[in-house]
Amino acid sequence: MESAVMSSVAPETVAILGDSYSTFEGYNPPVWEAYYPTYGPSVASVEDTWWHRLIARLGLRLLINDSVSGATVCTSVRENQDISVAFVRRMKGSLSRAGVGGERPSLILICGGTNDSWIDCPIGELQYGDFTEDDLRKTLPAFCHMLGYVTRENPGARVVVIINCDLKPEITEGFAEACAHYGIENVRLAGIDKFNNHPTKTGMAQIEEQVERAIYTHSY
Repeated sequence: MESAVMSSVAPETVAILGDSYSTFEGYNPPVWEAYYPTYGPSVASVEDTWWHRLIARLGLRLLINDSVSGATVCTSVRENQDISVAFVRRMKGSLSRAGVGGERPSLILICGGTNDSWIDCPIGELQYGDFTEDDLRKTLPAFCHMLGYVTRENPGARVVVIINCDLKPEITEGFAEACAHYGIENVRLAGIDKFNNHPTKTGMAQIEEQVERAIYTHSY
C-alpha cells in the first residue's frame, strides 16, 4: 500500500487503548504485561508492530499506548489478573479529560474485545446508560460505557475502534452497532495472518494497512 499523504487537518497525536495485539515490551505502562516480543517472536522489533508502523507512516506522535496482554473490555477479567486491567478501568487513567501530561490526543485507537470472546465473558446486551457494576461485567454494556466515556472526556478527538476478526458474531455485530450509535468509526479486520491467535509480523503489517486505509477513506 502506498504511504498516505497527511492532510493539514489530520490528527497529530494518538493514544491507544488495547490488549496484547498492541503491546511491546518497554512501550506500554510498566505495570502492565506485554505479549510481544517474548511470546510473539516473529515481531522482533517495535517497528514491526501495527501501531508503530501506523505512527511512522502517518507522522503521528504517540501520547500513550495503554495496552495490556490478556485484558478484557469488561470487568470479568482472567483469573490471574486484577480488575484494574479491564478497558473500562484503564480508560479512566489514560483517556480522561485530564489527558496525558495535560495533553489530550486528537486520534484515539481502541483495539479490544478479543479476550472477552476467547474466555467466554458474559456478552449481555447493548445498553446506553444507567450502568451498574453488574452491567460492566458483560462485554456489550461495558463496551458501550467505554465509548460513551471516551467520547465525552475527549471532545473533538477522532475515535476509531478496531474490531478483530474471528470474534464471536454477537460481539462483532454488537461493537459495530454501538459504534454507529456513538458516531464512532470502526475497522473490521479481515484475513490477518496469525500464529497462536496473535498477529505475526505479516499480520501486523496487514492490520496497519487496513487501519490506515480506513482512516483515509474518510476526511477529518
